[in-house]
Amino acid sequence: MSERIIIDFDDEEDKSKKDYTGKADPEKERIVIDISEELNKIDIEHIDETYEDQLIRQKIDCFYKGGSGLNNFYESSLNFPEGIEKGFSQSFRVNLKDEFFNSTLFNNRYIILSSCTGHVYFTDRFTGYTEHKEHIKDQTFEKTGLVYSNIVFINSLKKIFRYGKTDEKIFSSEEIYETSEGAFIWSNLNRHKNLILFTDYDPLKQTAGVNLLNAENKDSAVTERNDDKFFRYEFKVSRYISDRICIAGKTAFILTDSKLLIFDIEKRAGAMTELNIKTDENSFLFYSGNRIYITTTDYELYYCDLPVNSGNFKTTGIKSNYINSTGGFGDNIFTGTMEGWKLFKSTGLKIYEFEDEYENRIESISRNILVISKSNKIVFSNLNRFQEAEGYVISSDKLNESEFINSAVISGNEIFILTRKGILESFTNDKLNIHI
Repeated sequence: MSERIIIDFDDEEDKSKKDYTGKADPEKERIVIDISEELNKIDIEHIDETYEDQLIRQKIDCFYKGGSGLNNFYESSLNFPEGIEKGFSQSFRVNLKDEFFNSTLFNNRYIILSSCTGHVYFTDRFTGYTEHKEHIKDQTFEKTGLVYSNIVFINSLKKIFRYGKTDEKIFSSEEIYETSEGAFIWSNLNRHKNLILFTDYDPLKQTAGVNLLNAENKDSAVTERNDDKFFRYEFKVSRYISDRICIAGKTAFILTDSKLLIFDIEKRAGAMTELNIKTDENSFLFYSGNRIYITTTDYELYYCDLPVNSGNFKTTGIKSNYINSTGGFGDNIFTGTMEGWKLFKSTGLKIYEFEDEYENRIESISRNILVISKSNKIVFSNLNRFQEAEGYVISSDKLNESEFINSAVISGNEIFILTRKGILESFTNDKLNIHI
């Protein structure tokens, strides 16, 4: 490889560079760049890592609804691309041609999806290429699992499976839990330290249980036993049990039969508390700003400061004709409604309201961006300037079909969108608009 770049100028009309003899001076009509010295100056150790390289080295945790508190908040430095020169761009789009009822999971390398037809997908989060697809016989995936330090846990109606080395591109799964006969895994998975929490429910016996499964357990297919590897706390259910387990600190909260089960994870002891508000299986339960929030059957938002010593919840003053989604971080509370979305302070003071002719659902929140879905349209809103937003239609590959957005999550610098029928799209904020 040459260590010099030479640029010659052959313009014969340029007389200014000729000497008094009329001959051109070759040294004045060329530019010589010596790159050997510049190459020697490059220190390999100081070359900046790419975003992809940095992410692959990380140990990532991923929860249903953003975190163990189910408040839809995703820790991310992703910014809204302000100015007409910048915008969001689609990184990739794939059609998995499958059906999904649950939410998206991710680790350092992959987007992990599990379908109601029993298929599991590991799709490269940078390219959209599906590196692994498998069908687990006789299983249906309707709830959302979790990722713990890149290890993937997914739950079907009857079993829990672990994928332990996908960060090394090894896709072998192992069955680590199976319910007893007649019972179903009822909840999405949640986690406290190294313990996976989930509920099961037997509709015939009208019994349910809070289960603690050691995520580091190497045994296969544990069922019911109480030790360091597996613990079950049983209780009666007459009408309903929520599929949400909200964890705040070392305490798990579960709505059942208009009561609140308060379960101390470390002491492995639970207490059923009567509530002074009306709830059902569709009520939202989440933790934010040292408070537990619950929506009522009349779509009012109530709260209780931690620790929760009784079921006497207080009203925030926040009420809508219909609340389809909630979330928040710090002192900020978001609600999705049939006519748009709203932002409140925890005191109930309304800060902003976006009115829309379509139903808006809160999908995910970061400190700078709010992600809203409207059936088949995804909208990214600027939380620093509420009036700014960008929207995109997630279209079907078939002309006579429409898509419904199932989930949208924020991970690092990306936003992953999944529809009910298996369209997976990735967006980033690095689009450069060229105006001609």
